[in-house]
This record gives sequence, structure tokens and C-alpha cells, in this order.
Amino acid sequence: MTKRLAELLLLIGFLVLAVLLYQSTASYPPSVQGSTAMYVRFLGVALAVLCAFELLLWIQQRGKVQEEKLTMTGAPVRFWGLLILLSACSALMSTFGFYLTSAVYLPLGMLLLGERKPLRIVLTSVATMLFIYLVFEEILEVPLPEGEIFY
Repeated sequence: MTKRLAELLLLIGFLVLAVLLYQSTASYPPSVQGSTAMYVRFLGVALAVLCAFELLLWIQQRGKVQEEKLTMTGAPVRFWGLLILLSACSALMSTFGFYLTSAVYLPLGMLLLGERKPLRIVLTSVATMLFIYLVFEEILEVPLPEGEIFY
């Protein structure tokens, strides 16, 4: 697959996503049609406009750019390892909860991406978890997933 074909497929996918996002607001209850639905419609329209603009730029460069093969990644082991780790954490989050899975995911992800200093891994993981706790749990009061294992 060439880079230009991948760009085109990605743009078409985002345009479809924009249309679906806009259409999804029709099923919202009447009480939120003026607020939440309006915001989601704005996101859909903004995404569609930006995709259309990028598509015009893509068409404009059609003859000017050389075709080259798409290189998915320079480090396939890191990429696939991180994707597998992310999938495993997502699958285990309902069982173990957000904080426990994140406490495992963050250090393992950092190791997988090449960080080798233990102090930096621990401090970054703790600081990230503390930031998420303070901002999302305490200030915004967003309910994060709690594991079934603790019930």
C-alpha cells in the first residue's frame, strides 16, 4: 500500500466518522438537543470540514508527489508489543479497575518503549497516576472504572 492510498483511506474513514457523529445526535433526548447534541454536531461538522480541506490538498498534490511504499513502523516489536499491552489492559480494566491496570501498564509501556532507568519509570508512573487522581477523581469527579475483583 502506498502512502497516498493510506492517506485517502484515512480521510474517507474520518469523513464517514464525521457523518456518523453528526447523525448520532438525532437519537439524543430532547432535553440535550440544545447543549450536548449541539456540541457533538459541531465536532462532526468541524471534522468534516477539516477532512474536506485535507482531501482538496491531497487532490492538488496528485501529480507532484512520488509514490512510495508505506513503512508501517521502524520498530515493529515495540509497536506490536505496545498494541498487545494496550489491548490486554483494556480487557483487564473491568476486572481489576483503572488504577491497578494503569499501575501495571505505564511501567511496562515505558520499558517496552526503551526507558531503562528505574527511578524515572517509577516517578513518571506515580506522577501520572497522581495527576489523574487529583484532576479526574477529586476536581472533575469523573467516575473511573472500578474493578470487580474488589467487590
